Amino acid sequence: MKSMSPRYRVCSIFALLLVCSLCISCSGYIGYGVINWSVPEHGLVAGDVVPVFIQSNIGKVYVIGSGKDRNTRIEVPLWQLTLYSSASKARRAARDMEAFRYMYAISKTDGLPIRSQSDNTSRQIYRLRKDQKIRILRSGEGAPVVAGNAPLEGTWYEVLTDDGTTGWCFSYNLTVYDERDQDALTAKDEEEGPDVLLDVLLSRPWYPDHYRTMIESNRIDVSRINPLWGFFPGRESLVARLETADGAVSFPYSGISRVDDRLYRFDGTTLTVQVRRRDSIMVQYTDQNGMPQVHYFASLDTTADALIEAELDRRSSLLNEIRSKGPSFTSGNYGVLTFTQTASFLWSGYQILSPSLIPSGSGGGGSVELRYFLHQSLTRDWDGVLSFQFDQAPAPVNFLYDLSDQGLRLEQVSSANIKDSVVLSRNLNPTVLFFTPGTGDVR
Repeated sequence: MKSMSPRYRVCSIFALLLVCSLCISCSGYIGYGVINWSVPEHGLVAGDVVPVFIQSNIGKVYVIGSGKDRNTRIEVPLWQLTLYSSASKARRAARDMEAFRYMYAISKTDGLPIRSQSDNTSRQIYRLRKDQKIRILRSGEGAPVVAGNAPLEGTWYEVLTDDGTTGWCFSYNLTVYDERDQDALTAKDEEEGPDVLLDVLLSRPWYPDHYRTMIESNRIDVSRINPLWGFFPGRESLVARLETADGAVSFPYSGISRVDDRLYRFDGTTLTVQVRRRDSIMVQYTDQNGMPQVHYFASLDTTADALIEAELDRRSSLLNEIRSKGPSFTSGNYGVLTFTQTASFLWSGYQILSPSLIPSGSGGGGSVELRYFLHQSLTRDWDGVLSFQFDQAPAPVNFLYDLSDQGLRLEQVSSANIKDSVVLSRNLNPTVLFFTPGTGDVR
């Protein structure tokens, strides 16, 4: 039989590939994709699941469905979408993206590195241009970034660049924003003029950002709240003031200049303020020693005074609940413990606990409060933490407590197990005390 010519063989292979391509296109989808970077002109945002019709490695694009019924076909670069073999797998991947699907950032400096790991000594895989946009994929733990002798404020983020590179970038020199907020602010800018963000900055009270963290975790540590703390832009006085637990700093300024979309400079000072979101700002300045300082503040739906009042009311209510079961509780081994009406206590007969738990010479009473919080792992077995400050003792004695109709159960917890006002774990060999209400059924 006569052999096939090379030219004829090439044409035959091309025809076969074309037929296969047409068959794939006509038969439906090749899979489902999750959008990695929003395509606003087609109404797609990161995390959307779309059908994928064609993958072209030559053109380096996917042909996907967009629009309300997902039947409008558009092309997107391969890096802008992750392909999955089924819709269920794509939806699971999209759920994992939910927390950061709208989060983007802008580089504030030229040459900002993206690294292979969340460590400032790891390999650089990319350098950002000033004002280059990146998408935040997730946050992660990482090595501290130090300037001089002080660690910089910030977070390590895994990021995606606008040409498909992924790696880790530290947020100190990033302007982080929520895509939904930017759209809303841009629309409002068009309606109200270019200084809508400045109006947000100047017209709102700004509290230390850890207030918001406490509200979100439902752990209000009143010792870390002060109505005087905050950032005060000085709209009328032209003196911006920053007051924290470390002290107060003032910045007399002549005006405010908009440096970029969200960054403002207070003219005549080293002070700049970045509006991260409508309820979040980052304040930066250089101190007298030439060291950069960074502070984060939040706008809240409440006030510092209201936070303190609500938390003290909550604590008072818990103490009243304990008193309602007593107010005296008795133990054959550990004496009589009485809760009075003034956030105070009387404790007699506790000699067996001294000096191992209660220091010698502590006295017979003092004040009691609920200053600490429980880690989630302890909330199933305990109601809270009671801190007994004896009148003659140098420091309070802390106990986990559990209140029931049967009585009051206490378990001493050492200060080593308390961090940031949260009891993280029980002692390895805890001492457990049980008291019954009143003077009956002594144990």
